[in-house]
Amino acid sequence: MAVGDDNGPGATPSGIDISRELVAVLYRDQASALRRRLRARLGSADEANDVLHDAFARLLGARPTDGLRDPGAFLNRIVRNLLIDRSRRGKARPPHVPIEEESLGVPAAQDEAIEVEQMRNRYRELIASLPPRMREVFMLHRVEGLGYKEIGERLDISIRTVEWHIAEAIVRISRGLDRE
Repeated sequence: MAVGDDNGPGATPSGIDISRELVAVLYRDQASALRRRLRARLGSADEANDVLHDAFARLLGARPTDGLRDPGAFLNRIVRNLLIDRSRRGKARPPHVPIEEESLGVPAAQDEAIEVEQMRNRYRELIASLPPRMREVFMLHRVEGLGYKEIGERLDISIRTVEWHIAEAIVRISRGLDRE
């Protein structure tokens, strides 16, 4: 793939075209290996899938970059940056709080309890604002714990469609939480 060829169809003036086709090729060629590495590093298949999908969402949203000759290396840099950001957030934020009522312990202070409840309510609102099919796929994965293949079979959609719905839901929810 000749990314950076200024003479190619669809090339931007800066010599790169981060198109859906390029992302699809990168996904097909590199997603499995990246997912395995992330799972080993993070210790969770769900977290690995989240980081992987965030990386591809960022890649899709990338602006043309001068001199980009290796989109795979660019993707790996995005993944590294996401892991760094995740590590920094982990140090600055309290640990993950599940949204299920019965799984909560008693917070140490009343203000923490209020903050947790507000965040949980905002998260629920953002999930409720997703398009119906996207919300259904997201909930099957996150709440019922179904794998991509199981969701695809249950809803009669492709695994790639399941992946897209989950990645897009994560992006939309993250944007909504970042606005606060």
